[in-house]
Amino acid sequence: MQACRNHNETLMLDVTDELTDPRVRRDWEGHLASCAGCRTEKARMLQLLKQVRASGSPPELSEAEAQRMAGTVSREIRNRSGRISGSGWSFRLVPALAAACVLIITVMAGYWVQDSFFGAGRVGNLASEPQLDPPDLDVVKHLDLLRDMDTIEKLIQVVDIPDNGQAPGDPNPETQGTQPDGTSHVVA
Repeated sequence: MQACRNHNETLMLDVTDELTDPRVRRDWEGHLASCAGCRTEKARMLQLLKQVRASGSPPELSEAEAQRMAGTVSREIRNRSGRISGSGWSFRLVPALAAACVLIITVMAGYWVQDSFFGAGRVGNLASEPQLDPPDLDVVKHLDLLRDMDTIEKLIQVVDIPDNGQAPGDPNPETQGTQPDGTSHVVA
């Protein structure tokens, strides 16, 4: 005979000693008195739990065995190589800090070597190059303007040609060959 399906939860609570509601307990005990299937199932489950508890619990150790086992474990922990004391993050931090220090030292040494061989902030030896005086430096700064001056002079000559067709700097053909004193002079 099987247990009633509608009382499975109550059966489990009773077997595990978790049935605490007095009204539900009273109803359950009344049902057990009248239902042979639920009584048989309760007895079977109690026997099963007793076997599980007996097989699942470890054997009791004597005081001497417990002390011997504790000593062995503590010796093993002390003798273990690569032991991490405290928290594990500190041993991961040490290599990172060492690498950062090496990087900083390398960068500082590079700047020192650059300063020693090339001078403070200079890449080449600028001492051998000739230095320009301030007026000459001004000419170099305005070199583009000086290049354009030739073009500007030609433009002025074209724009400023008088009505007679003669450029301002050209000699007059009518007075060509005359001396300032008015005497003529033949050009051969």
